[in-house]
Amino acid sequence: MTSAPKKIALVHEWLTIPAGSEEVFSEMCQMFPGTVFGSIIDPDRCKFLQGMELRPSFLQNWPMAKQRYHLYAPLMPWAFRRMDLSEFDLVLSSNHSFAHSVRKRPDALHICYYHTPARWLWVPEIDNRATKSPIHRLIARYLKPLDLEASKHPDFLLANSETTAARLKKFYGRDTYRVIHPPVRTHLWRDVQRESEDLGFLYWGRLIDYKKVDVLIEAVRQTGDKLQIVGSGPIEDELKAQAAGMPNVTFHGRLPDEELKKVMANCRAVLFAAYEDFGIVPVEAMAAGLPVVTYGVGGASESVLPEFGVQFPEQTPESLAEGIRALSGRSFQPDALKAHAAQFDVEVFRQRYRETVEELYARHYA
Repeated sequence: MTSAPKKIALVHEWLTIPAGSEEVFSEMCQMFPGTVFGSIIDPDRCKFLQGMELRPSFLQNWPMAKQRYHLYAPLMPWAFRRMDLSEFDLVLSSNHSFAHSVRKRPDALHICYYHTPARWLWVPEIDNRATKSPIHRLIARYLKPLDLEASKHPDFLLANSETTAARLKKFYGRDTYRVIHPPVRTHLWRDVQRESEDLGFLYWGRLIDYKKVDVLIEAVRQTGDKLQIVGSGPIEDELKAQAAGMPNVTFHGRLPDEELKKVMANCRAVLFAAYEDFGIVPVEAMAAGLPVVTYGVGGASESVLPEFGVQFPEQTPESLAEGIRALSGRSFQPDALKAHAAQFDVEVFRQRYRETVEELYARHYA
């Protein structure tokens, strides 16, 4: 930064459950310590916030706010617009819904890192929460203009992938200053040593609708390959019912990393059928030396290059089955996969994000 220390505001949607976007925000807070703003904040669950100055919105003390924060999503544009950031010279926001709604002092600098424009408003093919009922559609119709107006607030836009950058251009009409891939802790998986392919294919992650685990099950019904499913979630019982009578499909539930590594060491490849903004799991798989058969749309299409796996064109069992067959006979070097994944490591994110913020800050205050 420049010679005089400046006051920094760090803004994130809600800080209630540590997940992917919170991992990014944690890195931002470590690089540029400041005052943290969020619609609802739970430092007991987001441990990285402990010891920091926290300023939640008026929603913080509303009934069940920390547990049922999604219920208050229609109020979040106002929650962020009412935040007083007048004392801050630099605003660093992390946005996947409404954090970009904050208003800065006219001479201050606001840099927003986009995980995505609000998917439930703009990309219903991924997230259909805004189309489930007439009342949901009415709320979405009301919020879209507010979100579009809020997208004009940041001075500079950063994106986690080219996919997200394209959405920012399509929905907001704004150019991305730089694509900076999110931090992946690839070093955690590099010690996986491939032993065999006896367990067939692997999926790990949450068992929720948009991950399309049902497509994976139907694809291996067609090919006869083994499929290991690691993870849990609200549709777990549905998926188990779907796979009833299929001895080639095994549900492991959630596994500690060391147990997951043992499964990875004996699998052929990872299957990934979700349409993601970036897609952490394919990068972690490659960091462990595993090729990936992925849906060829979204962020995973940017990380899983042809020499490191197979991309299939449609989110259907038939398309994925063809992708699985296309992998047959191909060989992949684990060291090459691990080297490729290293470009998405957390250290790369830290370097690129810090350099970008410092560059824009120096320019702004020159």
